[in-house]
Amino acid sequence: MRDDLNLSEKRLIAALDRIDQFLDRAAARQAPQPVPADADAALQLHELQAENRRLSQELAALHARQSDTLSTCEQRLAEAHRRLVEAGEEAARLSAANEALAEANRALIAARQGDGAPDEARRALEAEIESLRAARAAEVAQMGEIVDALDRMIEAPASDAGVSGDAPAPGPAGMAEHADAGLDGERG
Repeated sequence: MRDDLNLSEKRLIAALDRIDQFLDRAAARQAPQPVPADADAALQLHELQAENRRLSQELAALHARQSDTLSTCEQRLAEAHRRLVEAGEEAARLSAANEALAEANRALIAARQGDGAPDEARRALEAEIESLRAARAAEVAQMGEIVDALDRMIEAPASDAGVSGDAPAPGPAGMAEHADAGLDGERG
């Protein structure tokens, strides 16, 4: 059995050698003629110039896309800023209305204390508390809408751009600090 294996191995090696020789002869017949060095350099230069043009076009497209994204972000930021200013003004109006209500309730309590109407005073205070709760809920809802809009604006440009930069995008905390600084400047 061992002799059979040795014999098969020798025949297999001989067949592989014949195949190698055949492939070498076929490759020698089909080998292209060497191109002069100047032609190689010209071909390489042409390929590099084509690659350069392609990369330049890609860069121009990226610049255009970045410009569009920046313009869209600036528009969204301006809209968010406008809405934030409006929300601040509305909050100031609600605060002033609540202060006027509280003052009216205090005056009512002072006027009724002489008449001995503690139930009316208690109802006035409950109305004031309810008014303050309603105003607070309205403010929280408005600020929630603004925060949601800002979150969408922060996330949308990153997915629209499709390009990851080296610097991380500012998060909601950085945007909130910027928005707070803008509000403080507008309020005085």
